[in-house]
Amino acid sequence: MHWLLWVAAADGCLAVCARFSRKTNYYHCLCRFGVCAMIASITTLLALPALWTVGKQASGNWVAGRSFYYSALVLIGISVEIEGEGLLDKARPCVLVGNHQTMFDLIMLGRVFPKQTVILAKKAVSHYPLLGWFMRLSDDIFISRGSKQSSSDMFKRASDELQSKNVSVWFFPEGTRGRFDHGPDLLPFKIGAFQLAYHAKVPIVPVVAMDFHNIYNKRKFWCAPGKFKIRVLEPISLEGVKEEDLGELMNQTRERMLVELRSLSPPRITID
Repeated sequence: MHWLLWVAAADGCLAVCARFSRKTNYYHCLCRFGVCAMIASITTLLALPALWTVGKQASGNWVAGRSFYYSALVLIGISVEIEGEGLLDKARPCVLVGNHQTMFDLIMLGRVFPKQTVILAKKAVSHYPLLGWFMRLSDDIFISRGSKQSSSDMFKRASDELQSKNVSVWFFPEGTRGRFDHGPDLLPFKIGAFQLAYHAKVPIVPVVAMDFHNIYNKRKFWCAPGKFKIRVLEPISLEGVKEEDLGELMNQTRERMLVELRSLSPPRITID
């Protein structure tokens, strides 16, 4: 218990110093972010045996996400408001696609991530200590692309696993975090999410998170409490869509999400 007292004392000192220094406040937020991650990990590890017992191990990601979100709500002061949350249950299973901005996306993901939803990752990740173990226990899907295996074939095999587990899958179709100095924007999408939905015969559900600039900016050492908004869009059916048309559908989805991103995001504040 002594270490908890030391942690509380250190946090108190940082909280006082953070009032006078933006950089100190930034690192104080990062420390609390780490505490949220620890709370979520411990909570999920305790819950997973019960989830496995009832065959709901894929909800391990949901437990981790909600634990992380409510911890961040208390410790960092970032709340999340969702428009169209009911649409998450309208099409299940499905492939969810969301925009990717910063590591603080974990707070957004923690609030919006549905039950019985998994993450698709490279097979190499499954061997990572702690992260890989946790993802395996949560029934996440791992893919391995061989030199002779086409992207379509790879996601066709992944779709078989999605159907057998009867779960939804979350994707960041940009493939990496997008940072834009000029305003809210999206990187070009990769087609994997759409190939997976096509082969699994499930709809695409776009999830748009507003611009994070006013709440978190790594390059400006900025972190501030606030309300973060998310908009869930109507599911996109792939019924009647041919595989050769997936590229066009992907671009249309990106343009639709970009319009929603810009309408959802508030004007950027100036951070000197």
